[in-house]
Amino acid sequence: MKNFEHKNDRFTLIAHRGASYDAPENTFEAFDLALSLGFDNFETDVQLTGDGRAVLIHDETLDRTTDASGAVAETTIAKIKSLNAGLWFDGPEDGAGIHGPLAYPEAFVPTLDEFLERYAGKAHVHLELKSTQPALAETAMKSLDQWGWLDQHTGDSVAPGLTISSFHLEQLARSIAVMPNIAHGWLLQKIDKSSLKHALDLGLSGIYPNAGRVTKKQITDANSAGLVVRTWGIANSKGALKRAYESGAVGTTVDWPARAREIIAAL
Repeated sequence: MKNFEHKNDRFTLIAHRGASYDAPENTFEAFDLALSLGFDNFETDVQLTGDGRAVLIHDETLDRTTDASGAVAETTIAKIKSLNAGLWFDGPEDGAGIHGPLAYPEAFVPTLDEFLERYAGKAHVHLELKSTQPALAETAMKSLDQWGWLDQHTGDSVAPGLTISSFHLEQLARSIAVMPNIAHGWLLQKIDKSSLKHALDLGLSGIYPNAGRVTKKQITDANSAGLVVRTWGIANSKGALKRAYESGAVGTTVDWPARAREIIAAL
């Protein structure tokens, strides 16, 4: 299912941490909202708890998005599952979700298993291996295999499907070793000759530069090398969104996909 029609039907809006402008990031509320708005591609972050369980959270610490503090990697799964992940969020008045303070009072931090079970057959997930933890890739692989995600479309944004990404080359190498048939993409600031060589040597299928720094030449060079390019780092910039769209990239992550769809439709 394409999430919308416009001049470049190869360009996919990927709901970043779900519809994270409109609902608390990396929660079922944000992912469910993305789906309800017509976006069947979303990105999320995975890292391990102190007792080795895979959970969806972006920061290394719990402080910003839960009602607790401390390092994720030093906290047990039992503690993390007791936390609230929505009290911090104030639903914006121009958002597509619930407005005002305490808009999502029951949100929690999902485990990777809970997430994969809930959205199996419904979405193309762009799974970012967030930390450098040596066991992360294999732990994620076991969950992906358990819930049938390793047999789905890979790397092409078709839903249901799976793409794996990371900023860490060593993590991508670990992941490719245990999931060689899954598309992997490297998140980085910009594409140059050195990064293209690293990507090809590692056997990546994609390379993902910052939207604010991407150029048409970078896209052409990467595509000529056989690499798929999508961007990240839109933040709140309409200019970065327009730059990504016009660069020739196949898509981008964005916190506000509903508004981005309107902006692109008007280009």
